[in-house]
Amino acid sequence: MPVTWSVSPGRPRAELTLIDPYTFTEWEDVMLAILDSPALPPDLRLLIDRRGAARPTSTFVGCMVNFFRAHEAPLAGTRAAVLVDNGVPEPLPDLRVGRFRIRTFRDAAEAVQWLDADDSDLRRQRPGNG
Repeated sequence: MPVTWSVSPGRPRAELTLIDPYTFTEWEDVMLAILDSPALPPDLRLLIDRRGAARPTSTFVGCMVNFFRAHEAPLAGTRAAVLVDNGVPEPLPDLRVGRFRIRTFRDAAEAVQWLDADDSDLRRQRPGNG
């Protein structure tokens, strides 16, 4: 299956791995499964590993944004770090949908640090870095 996920034991984090080829429906099914998970913590963080996938099309990104809007309530306050391959020329810009925030990273350690930071730490960072 090109889209897999797990909830990290002892951490408020779900990890998704995307490997080409996959469809929006497969991605959506995984996201719905995560949102329906009884182990879902209230301070959920998502780590999305796209290093095995090509940059998404603008249509795919539009569908993702629509999904996030439709599920804004359960995603409120959630952050998602998206890991991309170094070969991706320009990672997607930071994205906010309501109180849901997505940021791209090339370095896994930086992504995890951003996910694990509490909200007050992020507010203290310079604009554009948090």
